Amino acid sequence: MSSIVPDLKLPLVTVDDAHWQKVHADKVEALEYSIPLREGFQLSTQGFEFVIPDGMDFKAPNIIQIVIGKEQLYAMAYEKGLSLYTLDKTNLVPMYGSRPFEGFWSGMKLIVAIGHLSPPTSELPQPKFTVLWAGVVNIL
Repeated sequence: MSSIVPDLKLPLVTVDDAHWQKVHADKVEALEYSIPLREGFQLSTQGFEFVIPDGMDFKAPNIIQIVIGKEQLYAMAYEKGLSLYTLDKTNLVPMYGSRPFEGFWSGMKLIVAIGHLSPPTSELPQPKFTVLWAGVVNIL
């Protein structure tokens, strides 16, 4: 007797320099991730060194953000000592009026950004997000 069991293993996105969507000095275009559609995906930061710009008042990232289009922004905490994160509807919290995260769909293109979110101050009335790494993920 045989049965068909769906592949429930979550795809893995590994943070690296090749996928970092920054302006590269040698004009090399950053790669994009392409992963199969599942309930979510895992994000590994193992071995990646986040460079903190000079003059910053923080020493490490504290947030992972997902940007979908212009109107959907979601986040989860980046925790010191943790290098594997599961990004799915149980972990992603809507930000700035975004509707609740309903999941991924085939054909979706999103941005994953890891950085530091500083709270508002008297000088800056809005929270400030400093991007330390960002990559594009295509859901197949």
